[in-house]
Amino acid sequence: MSHIRTLVALAAIALSASVHAQSTPTPGTEPGQQPPTAVSTPAEPYFIVTRIDARKCAYPLCGGYFVKAVNSALTRCADGKLARECHAVELDTRALGWSDEQRTKFEASFGQGKALVKGALEPQPRGFYTGEVLRVAEAWQGQGGNKRPLGTFYSLKSTGIVCIKAPCPSFSLSTLNRPATERTIDMPDFTPARASEEAVQAAWSALEQGPILAAGAVVPLPAGGPQGTVYGQKLLASEFYLPAKP
Repeated sequence: MSHIRTLVALAAIALSASVHAQSTPTPGTEPGQQPPTAVSTPAEPYFIVTRIDARKCAYPLCGGYFVKAVNSALTRCADGKLARECHAVELDTRALGWSDEQRTKFEASFGQGKALVKGALEPQPRGFYTGEVLRVAEAWQGQGGNKRPLGTFYSLKSTGIVCIKAPCPSFSLSTLNRPATERTIDMPDFTPARASEEAVQAAWSALEQGPILAAGAVVPLPAGGPQGTVYGQKLLASEFYLPAKP
């Protein structure tokens, strides 16, 4: 029952975040707005599948997926227009050096909403036509057992700070597709993701080397005391992602 209550709370937080996203301009997705980066070109966003394209028409006009930029109300499609979701007939993973077999294996997971990619939607020639293709710069594999991720999507990394007691800014969170947003938390909690122990251990090991991705909600972290004083914050992760190695 506690697991169900946790997921219900995450769903409520995700809905609130979605409403906020629709009322707040998203860097890199609104017309005429550039994200705060060191160069003039916008950062490539992170995408997730919203649904499979089951339309009945010829490839490459149909087939593949519909995708959206995470944490964003609107996504810039291959034709340059903004929409709630965009068509991608397939993934272009050439930058990753994958074989066709590796790409096919990852696409099976990506199509189920169990993976994220960073990249760009762009038109590419496909036979006699031009297809809308998602060019992939990074690929991340979900590790949890939930059907869909809930909450806000983050980049999670260790700050290297170790404390005797809470609060302690041991980890840093950056909201994906919103590079100006960063906050510190005491710890991530991977329990709500329902991942295997092996996957959780792999996540902790990966955090020793660099960032991982996670979706969830930041909640207060209670820490003892006669008055039940609350110290610090933790991330309740409904899903976490490690670099894909198909």
